[in-house]
Amino acid sequence: MSYSIDLSSQVVLVTGGTQGIGHAIVEKMLCAGARVAFCAPDQLECDQVVAAFNREFEFGEERVIGLAGDLRDRESLTSFVNSVLARWGKIDTLVCNATVFGVQCEIEDASCEGFAHLLESNLVNNFHLCRLVLPQMQALGAGSIIFITSISGFSAMPTNIPYSSSKAALTSMARSLAAKYADQGIRVNCISPGLIRTEGSRSAWENEEAASSFVREKIPMQRIGQPSEIADACVFIASPQASYITAATLPVDGGRVGVGQSSGSTAQIQKPKTS
Repeated sequence: MSYSIDLSSQVVLVTGGTQGIGHAIVEKMLCAGARVAFCAPDQLECDQVVAAFNREFEFGEERVIGLAGDLRDRESLTSFVNSVLARWGKIDTLVCNATVFGVQCEIEDASCEGFAHLLESNLVNNFHLCRLVLPQMQALGAGSIIFITSISGFSAMPTNIPYSSSKAALTSMARSLAAKYADQGIRVNCISPGLIRTEGSRSAWENEEAASSFVREKIPMQRIGQPSEIADACVFIASPQASYITAATLPVDGGRVGVGQSSGSTAQIQKPKTS
């Protein structure tokens, strides 16, 4: 018996789809048969990514579109969603992947204005996206909203308090939305990446010696994750196979949250000597 995920009936909307995790999500959704619309701030970059996907998949119909949209600009997000609805008539799955990371600094160097701006982008504007797609999901009687959060929402991140706070708040918002719409066939979940090998996390892994030490001390599975591993989880959560899952947060982090961030591989535990 074969078992595969088929999203050929779905229209999927992904924010931040030109690089890293977002790009991998778009690719995996296309592999599962979905029609995918993604946004990024630069329209030229969107066009280049669409052209690359069309060459890779050799679509006989329009299956992927990329439009300008910036998480920091609410009007551009509205235009993005409205354009997709006008083009394809519905949105089955919304993947809120785009994020504003902000600047790592000591708390005395952080500004309240910067904190407020980051919360506006990562929390309020994702709430705005939900408000845009939820009415038509209610009309369909089904839908899936997926927030790509971070394990920093579970743990301390003293060098970037605004970012970790925004991810914790996003997780809480997801639970409340899930409770509100659970009886209407609309599921709301989070996927929480750990350290993933993307351009945005380059500073954490480009120094091989430092990265090796971090992995050894912090990640029980003893390796850095790949964007495709977040994307695979995202496809599953969007699929009918996850139809009974809502208000959940799935850590995809090599065991850091579940086992404990100070835990290393069990291979490092020395057995007591026997005489």
